[in-house]
Amino acid sequence: MTRRPVLGIDLGTTYSCVASLDENQRVSVLPNQEGDLTTPSVVFFEHTGNVTVGKFAKNELRHEPGRVISLIKRHMGEEGYTVDVDDKQLYPQQVSAIILRQVVEDALSVLGLEVPASGPLAEVVVTVPAYFGAAERQATRDAGEMAGLTVVNIINEPTAAAIAYGLISSGGGERNVLVYDLGGGTFDVTIIKVSQTEIRVVATGGDHQLGGADWDTRIVELICDKFAEQHSGADPRTDLDAAGTIELLAEEAKKALSRRDSYTTTVIANGERAKVEITRTEFEEATADLVGRTLDFTKDVLGHARDKGVDRIDELLLVGGMSHSPAVKERLVREFPELPTPQLADPDQIVAKGAALFAASTVAETDGTELIGLPGGGALPQIINVTSKGYGIAAVRDVKRPDDLTVAWLIRPNDEIPSYPQKTFYTIQDNQRTVEIAVYESTTDVLSEVLADNLELVKGDLVDLPRGPAGEPLEVAFKLEGDGILHIKATAANGKEITLQAKISGMIPEEVKRAPLPALLR
Repeated sequence: MTRRPVLGIDLGTTYSCVASLDENQRVSVLPNQEGDLTTPSVVFFEHTGNVTVGKFAKNELRHEPGRVISLIKRHMGEEGYTVDVDDKQLYPQQVSAIILRQVVEDALSVLGLEVPASGPLAEVVVTVPAYFGAAERQATRDAGEMAGLTVVNIINEPTAAAIAYGLISSGGGERNVLVYDLGGGTFDVTIIKVSQTEIRVVATGGDHQLGGADWDTRIVELICDKFAEQHSGADPRTDLDAAGTIELLAEEAKKALSRRDSYTTTVIANGERAKVEITRTEFEEATADLVGRTLDFTKDVLGHARDKGVDRIDELLLVGGMSHSPAVKERLVREFPELPTPQLADPDQIVAKGAALFAASTVAETDGTELIGLPGGGALPQIINVTSKGYGIAAVRDVKRPDDLTVAWLIRPNDEIPSYPQKTFYTIQDNQRTVEIAVYESTTDVLSEVLADNLELVKGDLVDLPRGPAGEPLEVAFKLEGDGILHIKATAANGKEITLQAKISGMIPEEVKRAPLPALLR
């Protein structure tokens, strides 16, 4: 019988990681073809049309930075966004699909499995930041399917971390855990109530434009400033070959300064050479505001948790590569003395391991397989999540001013999901036969009633309403479940209805979804 691979994938902004359960049902990370446990989420497009993914793609920043694509996760779900290579427009889903295809093919090789000639490569659970909205989640699912994977589910990164950390099987009953997840390109902070029977997300928040890449940018600026001091204000980035090299040096410096007090390197640009030294103190001063932004989010989420009656944190778990920075732990301890001491728990791999456990448990429930090695004695506890965004529809604020529209929120940030709210609206004109249903998602966890401050997800017309005076009722029902996709149904008094699905229809053309991916170089 053919073995069916079931994998958990942490599709990261800067690095990706794949894990699975072995024959003894122990979770482990699967190395890539270079033997590394994480793979840079970087794609290099060869002139031949083939592609390279990972470490060797990243190294091409030294030679052909214009053909290297990185940090694509920051643009997942961004309608209309593309990158250009050889006059071809590539969507984030396509680039992400290439990365997913490579890391899964590498995982199959480790497992001793052939890449199938047809059909899905594997059944997978892919993780996303907790604050990802409907568009980002759907884009991630599309990328997985384009890579030839069966996407069993999408799970939030902090929830996956909590599963892998084994909090659910620890003694002491119910505990409140704060997961501080500072990755390469995104940041989120989530408070989770855990027990042997349940993982309940209490509150979450974050920023998909804040992560280790921003620390890299600050180091690049430090390097360039020090080069300029030695060469009459010259900017080494005007040398395109040097620019890519400096990006790689910046990441190297960042990692070194988490363990050392200084880092020294040599920069060559436009025929000039400079010896550059960066101290940990300089680095931490240059990035203090970035750490401060994460602390602001942490403070907000703690406030949301207190509003729900959670005013005690029992454990503080640090996740994500950037959590290695000593400044992160130091600032957390200083700014939040009431919190427990931060714990680093396998920050680079823990999310993929949790996804693998969740994937194995989900598939086992489907086919009846018994997984005796899972935490909790053979089955994962029930996972109860919250939404990080608000969802509502455009409504007229004042019938005397029909053009004065506002967002009427049915679902608010940090509401539990699944969520099935309903609300009654009314026609504003006599004999009104049509009403437009326009659905909006908040861009942050702070709600605004102004349409322009929010993202329009989907809209459609409910037609053939019954004739009658203004004030005829319209029932609007939302359904938001664990996959993060919002379903909407609006029903008129005569039973006429319209159903919509908020996943940004047309976000990526169907022909792009069906197009074959470029060949991967080995």
